[in-house]
Amino acid sequence: MSRPSSNLRAQNMQKRRDRLLAEARALLTAHGFEALNLRELARLAEVTVPTIYNLIGNKEEVLVALFAEVLTEIEARIRDRAAGEPLERAGAVAVVSTDLFAEDPDYYRSAFLAVEYLNQSGAHHDKVTQIYAWGERMATDGVLACGQAGLLRGRIAAQLLGELILRSFRTTCREWAFAQITLDEFRRIALIDIYTTLAADATDSFHSVLVTKIAAPAATSSTLHNQRPRRQEESVR
Repeated sequence: MSRPSSNLRAQNMQKRRDRLLAEARALLTAHGFEALNLRELARLAEVTVPTIYNLIGNKEEVLVALFAEVLTEIEARIRDRAAGEPLERAGAVAVVSTDLFAEDPDYYRSAFLAVEYLNQSGAHHDKVTQIYAWGERMATDGVLACGQAGLLRGRIAAQLLGELILRSFRTTCREWAFAQITLDEFRRIALIDIYTTLAADATDSFHSVLVTKIAAPAATSSTLHNQRPRRQEESVR
């Protein structure tokens, strides 16, 4: 009997990796990242612990792999909006991510908190940095779309604006993950933060559009942390 081809072995390894990540996702959803352990994961996926190390790595690397899948999905959905208006493309990171999170809130809360924990603990900090750099690039792409459309003055680097957007997004996502705000509020705040950041470099006409966008959701929501949207609106006037 001939030995399996390298292609077949690769396919089998990918199937086992996918099964591991599916079981890890289920564990994370049900019990949170602190309850995720490799022995239980190996039992559920019907593999050995060394197999997990070979296919993915340790617990921290499993968590990073799960969140990489989240960002891959967000990026793919944003790409589908590439032909939209520049402002719509800039806001896509907030709209697309919250749409995705609505599909399985318990899982996405746990996944985000897991990565935040890794960032705070310093474990595999380089890989977590890469994860956040990935998110920053997606935010920056929206800024670049506005710049290419002539809506920004170009006095502030697009990368810096993207960094500010991601920083605000992480704060708002943390509030949602801890159930301090609803998902709808998360989206409204994230969009306001994007509009506010863009307003810092906007042309006069685009600035007026952004101020209107900022004021509209702030006026219709009484639960956006009260003073936060108001402070932001004032900061761009």
